[in-house]
Order: sequence, then C-alpha cells, then structure tokens
Amino acid sequence: MVENELTWLIMIIIGSSIAILEAILLQDLRILLDLAINVGLSFVIAFLLFYAGLFGGADGKALISLSFLFPRPPSIFLWWGVRPLLPFFFLTILSNALLLTVLIPLALVIKNLSDYIANKELFGPFPNEPLWKKVLTLFIGIRMDSPLPPHFYPLVDLVEVNGVLTPRLNLFKRISTENEENDDKSLQTIEVIKEFLYQNEENKIMRLWVSPGIPFIIPITLGLLTALVVGDLLLLILNLLISGWLI
Repeated sequence: MVENELTWLIMIIIGSSIAILEAILLQDLRILLDLAINVGLSFVIAFLLFYAGLFGGADGKALISLSFLFPRPPSIFLWWGVRPLLPFFFLTILSNALLLTVLIPLALVIKNLSDYIANKELFGPFPNEPLWKKVLTLFIGIRMDSPLPPHFYPLVDLVEVNGVLTPRLNLFKRISTENEENDDKSLQTIEVIKEFLYQNEENKIMRLWVSPGIPFIIPITLGLLTALVVGDLLLLILNLLISGWLI
C-alpha cells in the first residue's frame, strides 16, 4: 500500500517544496495561493469523477499530484505551443488526455474495417443484433483470440432465448479493472462462450469481441507530455480551424 502511494507522495513533496521556495525567494505569496486553489479544485474534480465512476483511484491521485507539481502553467512553450486560457494547468492536462482518448475508438474502427475487408465477416455469431449495436461495437471493441492480454474484457454474454442458449453482444456491462475477482469471472466467461461458439460453429476457430480497458493513467501521462510540448490541444485545434489549416 505504501509503495503504491510513494509516487504520488514524492510528486506532492517536490511540488510543495518548489512552490514554498519560490514564494520565499520571490517574496510572492500569490504562488502559494495559486497552489492552494489548484490543489483544492483538482481534489473536487477528481472526487466528483471518481464517484461518478469515470475515474479510478490512481487517476484521481495523479491529477491531484500534478496540481502540486504545476500550480501555474509553464512560462515557456515551443513556437507552435498554445498557452492555456485558464491558470489551472492540470485542467489542460485533463483536456488533452480526453482528446487523446478519441484516438482509441478511431484506431479500433480502422482495425475492424481492415479485418472486414480481409475476411468479409465480422458478426458471424450475431446475425440478429441491431445495426446500431454492431456499429457501436466497431468503435469500442476488437476481435481477439484467448488468452487475452491484461485489461481486455468480453463484450459477449450467453442468454437464454426461447429456451435456447444464445450469444448476445453486451456493450454496457461494467467490469472493474481493479478487482481481481471480476477479472477471474471475465476469464471464465470467455472460456464458456468460446466453448459454446466452438460447438455451434462446426468446429470453426471463433474470435471473441472484447473491449480494451485501458487505464486512464495512460492518457493522463500522454496529456501531460503534450501539454508540456504543445500546450492546450483544444485551443490549438480551434486556432487551426479558425486560421483555415484544418478546413
């Protein structure tokens, strides 16, 4: 437990020490005020996102720790960088992280369409699923063989329809990536479903629809790197749109 918290503790100690030292050397108490406001706001946002089920515990701690490290936006960006409008740099990091997560479904749909072009088939065991569900599956899932890598979870359930066990796409079930018991259950579900599909598809090798449960700490890390290099991605995109570069 202590080892898991050590990273955040080090970030908090370093950020607080730098802010206190700057306030003393520059004789500017506004630095400490900025730190207090940033930390307080990041705590409120992380708390709300956590209890809304949109954030994990590590994600919230990372956001709060970053508010200690960066109570103010960096003073220097590269020539193409865009300074944030708000003085809360952790919000720029969060905004960049959210924008970067858009790349995940785009990558999934490109991979799925390339699979369809190669194999001319994607939803063999699910011919009766509604079109909207199939389209959504292209953006949030991918077909893989088991054993699956960590943090991949099945988008398929077996349900009884008119007394017959039938595979169905289930896109909205929630499995915690921090709960080993749920991980074990999901692995058992994979094996049961694969055995069922194997027996009902004339011994064809079936691939399961699964969803990548990528920890949000990864987009946060990428959001931090992009914020330090190019600044606010959202403002950069808006500037390019206004200037006509993206039109």
